[in-house]
Amino acid sequence: MNAAPQTVRSAVVSDAGHFAIESLPAPEPGPDAVRVRVEACGICGSDLHFYNAGLFRKGHTPGHEIAGRIEALGADVAGLEIGEPVAVEPIQSCGHCAQCLAGQDSICRDARLLGVHQPGGLSDRILVPADRVYRLAPELDPAVAALTEPLAVSVHGLERGRFEKGQRVLVLGAGAVGLVTLVAAQSLGAREVLVTARYAHQAERARALGANRVLDERDTDLASLDRLGRETDIDLVVETVGGRADTLRSALAASRPGAHVSVLGLFMEPPQLDPLPLLQKELTLCWSNCYHRPPGRPADFETAAAIVDAERDRLSPLVTHRLPLERTGEAFRAAADKRAGAVKVSVLPDQSRAGAE
Repeated sequence: MNAAPQTVRSAVVSDAGHFAIESLPAPEPGPDAVRVRVEACGICGSDLHFYNAGLFRKGHTPGHEIAGRIEALGADVAGLEIGEPVAVEPIQSCGHCAQCLAGQDSICRDARLLGVHQPGGLSDRILVPADRVYRLAPELDPAVAALTEPLAVSVHGLERGRFEKGQRVLVLGAGAVGLVTLVAAQSLGAREVLVTARYAHQAERARALGANRVLDERDTDLASLDRLGRETDIDLVVETVGGRADTLRSALAASRPGAHVSVLGLFMEPPQLDPLPLLQKELTLCWSNCYHRPPGRPADFETAAAIVDAERDRLSPLVTHRLPLERTGEAFRAAADKRAGAVKVSVLPDQSRAGAE
């Protein structure tokens, strides 16, 4: 067995627009926790929103799309083994409120997210409650394995939108979350999936993943989407853009009467919303926050892990950049430059796997 690590190396926010590498003593897991050696951590669109808005405090370690291997077990942990590959569900909640007891951990009033409220996965090691790790296939590429987290977001978003097999789904946005939502909807039995794409490389990825139709900017003005909605019954619209996009009005225009709209995007300012289509069509507009694990059915993360395993070959091309921990700042810049072709940028603290593309 390898000697216990002496330090943890983490990328921390330093002065504006930069990261520094900080080393701290390696913590030992508490009785019900595990220490995970991080093999890959993806850069999420919400990371970019927070980072660009200056919302990450100095000294903070972001990152919540985490995959790695269990390195140490707490004294009371059973059913897990050192060396097992896992994806990390990065939520911590109180565990005893009505929402937690219903498996709705992400809307617990005391919920905290690794990488947002607490130090995250842009580190070579991280402590995680043992019930927040999900086993993965041992041969899975860690950068692909880290897509389990955004896929769980998509699975939950579909559930919030009351998705059913055989429905026609429109995904607004072809960034990483939009593309994994396409894969999730297909895997769960959608009849057709349409996707809007702003950039040519995003449209190309959506087509490669088997989208039934890809709409570029010429097809996504309100008049065109209203026409699409009149010609084609869209049962569910999934919004994945957020930011400052005018996508809620787009979603309402495209929806059939009685449809659902599920919002996954993180808006950085109040979005425009026309209530008239909501009234006239009796649409259901809902927000989706992370992922749940309600009693009696598989957790959203468990479903996502199964999809990642089954669809690994299709998902692999979405990882367009792989960079070591020391180049975290470059990773953020690459993720922000959509015109340069980035879809998913993954930071690999295990340098033996890292190589810039």
